[in-house]
Amino acid sequence: MTIGIAFSVKSDLGVSPVSSIPYSMTCIWGIEMGKATIIFHCVLVLIQVILLRRKFKIKNILQIIVGIIFGYFTTLCNWLVSFLPNVHNIVLRIIFMLLSTLFLAFGIFLYMPANIMPLAGEGAMQAVSDVTHINFAKVKIGFDVTMVMISLTCCLIFIKGLGSVGVGTIVAAILVGMILGVITKWFGERRDKLLGNKEKNKSSKIEMKEKRALEEGKANNNYVITISREYGSGGRKIGKEIAKQLGINYYDLEILNKMTKEVDITEAVSQEEKQSINNTEDNYLLNWYTQNTTKEQLMMVEKIYHTHSRIIREKASKESCVIVGRLANHILKDTYNCFNIFISADMDRKIKKVIEREGLTEEEANAKIKKVEKERENHCMHFANTEWRDFSNYDMHIKSNDLNFEATVKLIIETAQKKLKFQIHSLDK
Repeated sequence: MTIGIAFSVKSDLGVSPVSSIPYSMTCIWGIEMGKATIIFHCVLVLIQVILLRRKFKIKNILQIIVGIIFGYFTTLCNWLVSFLPNVHNIVLRIIFMLLSTLFLAFGIFLYMPANIMPLAGEGAMQAVSDVTHINFAKVKIGFDVTMVMISLTCCLIFIKGLGSVGVGTIVAAILVGMILGVITKWFGERRDKLLGNKEKNKSSKIEMKEKRALEEGKANNNYVITISREYGSGGRKIGKEIAKQLGINYYDLEILNKMTKEVDITEAVSQEEKQSINNTEDNYLLNWYTQNTTKEQLMMVEKIYHTHSRIIREKASKESCVIVGRLANHILKDTYNCFNIFISADMDRKIKKVIEREGLTEEEANAKIKKVEKERENHCMHFANTEWRDFSNYDMHIKSNDLNFEATVKLIIETAQKKLKFQIHSLDK
């Protein structure tokens, strides 16, 4: 990573956000950049101590040692790059700038799997995230923007110029994450295999176990009925009745309850976060910008989704069942023996249902229906990259208010039976 910093300094087009403050110290006060980096790391550790107080772990003092090593390597790499001729040709400066992003991305690629001790910058961001309960990805963006603004302001005041900030700062913010994503996609498995990454090995074992269970499930003629539904359409009640009549298990909150134990988060947090992708575009931005975020720093909603996916596949492999929500139709797509239903209802019926169930006013019920359904749309677009109400993703679409409850359940079971070829023992239980 430090060779990348050295190339960005050599290009004189601006350094990456995280290096902007140390380089500003160099530009303004003439402090050698390696020493400035060490000072900056010490300040960041002090910030962690102030924020976390008793929760600060003594082992994180080692971030200062890491900062000292990082600072000395910064000095070394700047010295090595100093032997390259100073260039005024804009093309060569751009080449140096692009080389810096490549080296930074490759450095992060090698640094990520170690997961021993974070750099002080990451530690400070995590401390802010822990104290404020703001998502780490958002904290990272705010942190980078703040560092750039501080650097730019100081340089404009003291040296009447941009100093450490320039087009290279923007390019680094954009390209490092993208390049890291490409490198990880191409070489990530080889790196993890070489390093004996335990999580990857664990994931592979889970996949092999699921594959064996899936083969056994197919041999036993297991099937899954998935239900996606509009809020207030009665989809959950319909799903429970279908499972009851077919004598198979029903899953929705059971999955969530199991997930809370595995991911080590409270059920209250799960309820609040389970579909809270309120703005899909913003989350695409976060994903793109923070590609070097570690597994522990993934957005809560990502953790929930991936845990749900694993449990849903596990259940579908082992038994016949009804699964309501959680994008089960997408998770089990093309591999499992599924019948996928979308249940809707007229708005006035949904409003009436929500009023009866939750004791809301008509206006409140209308607003909640729109809010929840928008969240489900965004959730589907984010994870499945498809429209939630695209009926080509389903085997059947039914409006629950077109027929009475019993007739709706019966029609779904009979239609599912025609596709899945399971035996219907009784529809009159």
